[in-house]
Amino acid sequence: MSRPTLKQIAELSGLSVATVSRVLRGKASVSESAVRAVETAVRTLGYGTAPGECSAIAVVQAVPVGSDVDPYESLFLHVSERLFEVGRAAVRVLTGPGIPSATPMLASSGIRGALVLGGSSAGPEAVRMQEEGFRVLRIAQSTYAETAQIVLDPTTSLDTALSHLVNLGHTRIGLAVPRNSAAAARISTFRKRLAELLHISATRDQAPVAMAEPGLPAGIHAAQKLLMANCTAVIATSPSLTFGLLEAARRERLSVPEHVSLLTVGDIHDADVLDPPISQVTYDWQAVAETAVGMLETMLSRPGYMPSYSMSPELVLRSSEKPIRRR
Repeated sequence: MSRPTLKQIAELSGLSVATVSRVLRGKASVSESAVRAVETAVRTLGYGTAPGECSAIAVVQAVPVGSDVDPYESLFLHVSERLFEVGRAAVRVLTGPGIPSATPMLASSGIRGALVLGGSSAGPEAVRMQEEGFRVLRIAQSTYAETAQIVLDPTTSLDTALSHLVNLGHTRIGLAVPRNSAAAARISTFRKRLAELLHISATRDQAPVAMAEPGLPAGIHAAQKLLMANCTAVIATSPSLTFGLLEAARRERLSVPEHVSLLTVGDIHDADVLDPPISQVTYDWQAVAETAVGMLETMLSRPGYMPSYSMSPELVLRSSEKPIRRR
């Protein structure tokens, strides 16, 4: 394989040709970040690898629908940083309606590894990649057959959220979930665990659930259903449902958490600066990223290795929930 040019390295690293030249000549006047950027660019361009191979890794995500917020954005940032630290580059691949598959282009570039964040339209792209011989590691709340994966355990997430709200005295707790492949399992887990905690049958009336299509308007509508069911606390499992509850409460002239407590399962970017700051059951995304990159590195070096690992969340308390207050 031919040596990459200074111009190619500069374009990929975002540095000037002069800076790249100083790095490659070992000059002391360059920063550590510049050295790392050049090293990553050189590896990504394939110099020093076997023919047809590339050190870049595809990171696949579904494009959020409408006004939805990407629940895996924080994870993507940590994955990108971790890949950089180990001398690789992240190639972001977005999937969604009207977006052609990137698999053929990635394959022709020599990329052989992929991290797939979440489901939705990212799922079919993961299948195409596997069929083309990519080593694919999925990170999501659902379990997939014949796929290396890190499962972000939704059962533990709901258990943690419910236990906390029950300890605060709430008995009328609602669940807001996106209408997707994980909805049925989440609802079943929610009702079963609520029955155990409160010693009730947890029927549809006793354990209200609202499912929503993507987008903030649908999230508001789902939240309104739970407020009309007189829930004193709501567990929201996506950003659009969290924002939907905040807006629905405002329209009803209710205050969070004075009149209704809110606990989010999953990630919301900048949750600590919202009004009120949102309490979450979320994950240590840095730890998830480090684990995922390490697992994929092993997969690339060991053909046939297909790991499966489950990670549990942590409860981050802020100020969107409080002990029961009747309204």
